[in-house]
Amino acid sequence: MSKILQRILQEIDDQKMIEKLLSLSKADLNSLLLELFEKQTDKMTPVDILKAYQVNRFSKPSDIDPVKFHALEAQLLTAAQKMNMQTVLLSPSAPLGSCSAFGCVDQYNVVSALRGTETLSDPSNMVAIIIADRIKRRIESNTPPVHYATTGRVVRAQAFSGKGFFAHFGLFCMVSSGKDTGSYSCEKQLLMKHLQFYKELLKEHFNATLSIVLRKRGGYTDGDGFFDKMTEVVQTSFPDTPLSFDYDDVDNKYYQGINFQIYMETEHEKMMIGDGGFVDWIGQMLGSKKERCLISGVGLDRFLLLSAKS
Repeated sequence: MSKILQRILQEIDDQKMIEKLLSLSKADLNSLLLELFEKQTDKMTPVDILKAYQVNRFSKPSDIDPVKFHALEAQLLTAAQKMNMQTVLLSPSAPLGSCSAFGCVDQYNVVSALRGTETLSDPSNMVAIIIADRIKRRIESNTPPVHYATTGRVVRAQAFSGKGFFAHFGLFCMVSSGKDTGSYSCEKQLLMKHLQFYKELLKEHFNATLSIVLRKRGGYTDGDGFFDKMTEVVQTSFPDTPLSFDYDDVDNKYYQGINFQIYMETEHEKMMIGDGGFVDWIGQMLGSKKERCLISGVGLDRFLLLSAKS
């Protein structure tokens, strides 16, 4: 329990308040919180709203040109559609716990909301949820694999410092789902799809080349064998693409087996624009160890800033 929470419980003189609230049903707890927020906003004036805006980092607009931002979104989504990826327009809200339930993110770093929701903080998690739902309801099959792409404006609660950092920023992501068919053939297919997309995107739209850094991760029984197979498929499928390796932080729990970093190389510089890797989220949701899922993404705000410099 945090010191802040301890202080609050001491001030209201009820050390069991958290347990009492958690004993309520989700619907009753939501009704209680809605009433509290309504009582709180009843006291607020337009002057209070302006003051709140001035100190609330979550509400400040970005410095990014909105025309260029949305043009980049359209550019990436159009490129994804041309590679036979399904595109989806996400809600700005996600189910409460949609990141923390998978062990990816601490809920304190997400902007939690009412009515069982949280502000979207990672579109790849949300797309994985959508895919799992469609597979479970048998309105879609991932044999052969399915590939989705989306963009989203996300909000993160952790504080970022420095010029150009905001609590909200844009992301483009791809999520691919398939089933294990042996010999890591599904993983090879998904990995090739994502890397091919980024290679063609950088070449055709930004006059730049792709370079890749492969990072070893835990999560596979034959970790060395899996990493070697993924390295082999990258070297074979992209022989002219610069490839390097990073063996630090092997026990990172976010990705499974490998994590790849995506770099954009121009005549003048080399810039990291995104990353990706295998995750077990769909397998967790469907209760199947046969499920395979690859995610990747790039930061749109960063992409625009770097592209402007190149």
